[in-house]
Amino acid sequence: MTDSAPFARTRREARLYLDLIPCECGHLGLEARGEPVRLEDGTPGRRYVGRCVGCQREREHVFRIPEISQDVSTLDEVVYGLGGRTSELLDPAQWLWAAQRYAAAVPPDADRLPEADRAASRAWLMAAVAAVGEVEKFVPEDADGVPPTAFWNAAGRAWYDREPYAFQVDRLADLRMGYERRLRAMRDEAPARMSGARAARVATENRMRQEWAAHHHIDDEDWVEGGASGGNRRSPTAEQRAELTGTLRAAAGQDPETGLPLDDPLAGLAAFRQLIGAIESRWAGDVPQRDLRIAMALSAYQGWLAADGISDDVWRGPLWNDQVWQVPSDAVPPAGGIWAMVRAARAAVAGVDSY
Repeated sequence: MTDSAPFARTRREARLYLDLIPCECGHLGLEARGEPVRLEDGTPGRRYVGRCVGCQREREHVFRIPEISQDVSTLDEVVYGLGGRTSELLDPAQWLWAAQRYAAAVPPDADRLPEADRAASRAWLMAAVAAVGEVEKFVPEDADGVPPTAFWNAAGRAWYDREPYAFQVDRLADLRMGYERRLRAMRDEAPARMSGARAARVATENRMRQEWAAHHHIDDEDWVEGGASGGNRRSPTAEQRAELTGTLRAAAGQDPETGLPLDDPLAGLAAFRQLIGAIESRWAGDVPQRDLRIAMALSAYQGWLAADGISDDVWRGPLWNDQVWQVPSDAVPPAGGIWAMVRAARAAVAGVDSY
């Protein structure tokens, strides 16, 4: 076995890698058995072998491992790698994506669930905290964020080009501390029953999912994030999944496109900046077309300012420097007007083409 095998700091990191690296058929996840091995140079390794659920192809992954290998995670903490050594398996974007997926799996009122479900939610939140911590390890000392050179995955680099602010020190710290607060807030005991309001929300979400699945003839619960995979699977496509996500977000009072809260004015400004960033990324190689679309979005923005007699002196700088979240909420207009402007800007850009 080759000694050029990638280095896995812990078995948990190796397992996460197996979950995130797709098979040739596109299916994510691999139920694999692991066994210790020796590499060609005599160093310790670990070999994982399993069969893809999607295409039944046998997959094998071999990792180098530390001389002293042990499971360093505990019931109170998930650990992917000790010390400040960065991952060689997953780049910052893959770690951030994993953190968001773990956190998204936790129900809003997880502390009201039965103990077994609450234990699973705690484990997911601990994994989310640890995954964000792995992103933070890629930030050089005295730097403001993860540098572009830290990304080796094409999808990850595209994410960074589209939303570089997602990998800034402050944003990462806020995200991690938010997960930590949710983890601390989970009570040790479950209430006798779910509240009526919560039960109604869950029932509504379930009904929406069922109607959506019936409409698209979906019968596969093991969804692939990027869309359907395999020959005969009736899984949702990426567009169908986006449709469901938007529907659920709208029902929860969130922007269907970004998931940002519609009652938060700063979230509206952040959504507008995301629109500009998406345009800059998508048409980076076509400056005239890029500038045309940005001009259309800015026209809606300036029109909103003029119509409402608003000055953007307070947030203009932070908005264009990706620091809009640092603006005091009471220093901006009400959320309703800002989100109306965002919708107008999106419609203006959509009027140029199918964006």
